[in-house]
Amino acid sequence: MKQHWGWILAALATGVSATEFEPARLRLGEGVQFQPTMGLEYGYDDNLLHTSAESLDSQYLRITPELQFVWGRRISHLKAGYVLDAASYFDSSDDNYIDHDLNLIGHHEFTARHRVDATYDYIKGHQARGTGIAEFSETDEPVEFTEHDAYGAYEFGAQTARMQLGVNLGYYQRTYDNFRERSQYRDYDTFRYGATAKWRVGARTKLLLDLSDSDISYDRVEPGQLSRDSNVTRGLVGVIWEATAKSEGRAAFGVEDKRFDDSGREDFTGFAWDVAFIWRPTTYSTLELISARESKDPFTNGDYVEESSYELGWEHYWQERWATNLELLYADKDYTGDDREDEVTKIRVGVIYEFRRWLKFEPFYSYWDNSSTRTDPQLNYDKNQFGLVMTLAL
Repeated sequence: MKQHWGWILAALATGVSATEFEPARLRLGEGVQFQPTMGLEYGYDDNLLHTSAESLDSQYLRITPELQFVWGRRISHLKAGYVLDAASYFDSSDDNYIDHDLNLIGHHEFTARHRVDATYDYIKGHQARGTGIAEFSETDEPVEFTEHDAYGAYEFGAQTARMQLGVNLGYYQRTYDNFRERSQYRDYDTFRYGATAKWRVGARTKLLLDLSDSDISYDRVEPGQLSRDSNVTRGLVGVIWEATAKSEGRAAFGVEDKRFDDSGREDFTGFAWDVAFIWRPTTYSTLELISARESKDPFTNGDYVEESSYELGWEHYWQERWATNLELLYADKDYTGDDREDEVTKIRVGVIYEFRRWLKFEPFYSYWDNSSTRTDPQLNYDKNQFGLVMTLAL
């Protein structure tokens, strides 16, 4: 299930920069605002199949229109967003896709001591050929899936009080839409509940206790295989830095325990963490760090994947209209139940030119390297991609 960090969503929405690009919001009525944007991307991908066994490359055109609605004010508001993501590959129409993402975010404060938050995501997405459940399979099109992700949280305690206590519930469901002969055994849902406690120890610093329990249930058991149903319990302790002009973040460390219903699969107990930090050394430079360690269910073989991931982003405005954007990702994936350990490295470099308040351009280059202790060509490959993104707004 996705993590729900309300503070970091707010931070990304209100981050300080010396930007010229600033999409306008239309007022549709009392308390209702509407903000549309359109993204156009032209590029080249040299490894559509994500393998070193054969080569398939293509130029492509991608469009990403986005609609955002906001009702209400800080104390009580509702946000709705929709993103269409469609790509057409000039030399490989089999890889074309159309994705949809609809999301709702609600917040209401009954009093200074009582508040609720709720989110819902509906996604019609895809896994590119050679990835996900098609990692070792030849397919004639991307694997398509549908996701529902609902989450609600209640918190007691004024923001300025010494302590806040919270409870939360979540439900996540993924079902695959094609290749049902195989994909039917990867449909699953997760019911999650948890509790949090925060203690203020400084003007903008809080200690955190985060407890959660997740029940993972698969719809069907593949013939000749063991059930993948499991229960995951996590306990994390850490610290939260509340937002300032310079920084904000969260760092929590603890233990995760994963128990399978079928005793034939190997259980997991190990160290876990969630870290997310934003630092703005100046008004024109922003650094973001996100890191996590957790167990995940594999898309193909194995009992579970013990994954450690690190993401670093840096955006710097060298002049009022010019900026550079650097994104680095490294993930170590250790498989249990399959003799395999993968390392994934991704690098993306972009140059942003904000031509007008309503128009910006970003030429970019990205590199993806997948290495494994197994020698399969599907697990050892690299991928280069470059292109130009144009974003328009009102």
